[in-house]
Amino acid sequence: MVCRNKLTKENLIRLQCKDYKLISFDGIGRSFYICNECQEKALTDMETKKIEKALFRQCKKKDEYLVQLKEIITHVR
Repeated sequence: MVCRNKLTKENLIRLQCKDYKLISFDGIGRSFYICNECQEKALTDMETKKIEKALFRQCKKKDEYLVQLKEIITHVR
């Protein structure tokens, strides 16, 4: 999504926007992937503008998606 690298599914986390909230993919609807490298950048606040822009583009509304992404990443690990 952000870096546009081609990776295997093991190196990615699958998310979706539902009711303007960022959630783990539940199997229904559109989704997108974020690689481990971009996840680390989101957690360490590196290049957050690029990640936020990509999340806004996917979710179609400006919101605190970066905070939601950090919560999802920390709970998944």
